[in-house]
Amino acid sequence: MVTTSTPRTISEYNSATSFTCELRESRLKKCARIIDLLPVGRMLDIGCSTGDWAAHWQSKGWQCAGVDIDRAHVEVACDRGIDAKYCDLNRDPLPFEDQSFDLVFAGEVIEHLIDTDAFLKELNRCVRSGGSLLITTPNLTSFENRLRIVLGIYPIWVNYNLAGSGHVRAYTPGALKKQLRGHGFRIVLHKGNWVPFIPQHFVNDIDVPWLAITGDVFPSLAMDIIMLAERERRV
Repeated sequence: MVTTSTPRTISEYNSATSFTCELRESRLKKCARIIDLLPVGRMLDIGCSTGDWAAHWQSKGWQCAGVDIDRAHVEVACDRGIDAKYCDLNRDPLPFEDQSFDLVFAGEVIEHLIDTDAFLKELNRCVRSGGSLLITTPNLTSFENRLRIVLGIYPIWVNYNLAGSGHVRAYTPGALKKQLRGHGFRIVLHKGNWVPFIPQHFVNDIDVPWLAITGDVFPSLAMDIIMLAERERRV
């Protein structure tokens, strides 16, 4: 039975859900190592929450801005010195000028959006020519999901309604690469966080950090896709 408190749209779900940043997970550790290799400049954190990730990079010399659908979280991020703005990515364009950023980070965001083409078009608009996009999203074809489908079990991190994790889109590495290329990005690097050879219900990469090695060896089987792309240079 659907109650009046049940979100009826993905925007309602996203605004009512508290998304947090766990800096100990291998996904973010690997993203951090990638960013450390990039020239310091201006960064946009998509889905910045209270600004933990952006504040970390601001302390390292980056000039950080962010957007989030939670107004209270935006206020906290602003209080921490982040140029954070409210934005419903399922409805609003990004509130920044063209080619404003050297790096756009979109961690675990695209799977929550209906019109992913419009989202990637906006990211391309906001990152400078030759700038970078670092994007992460759950992998539909992770090792665990492949086993689940063979056994007739619904895949993890994919939802058929808004009662789960609010994921309305699902990606394979190949599909993400194809869509990024279609929006003017050149693929630079594909990594995985960790491979769930043992179901995630029993083990995770925070409690067992060495699992991160499996994502380096078998990125296409990892639970999460980590992809670095460069906006194609325009004359």
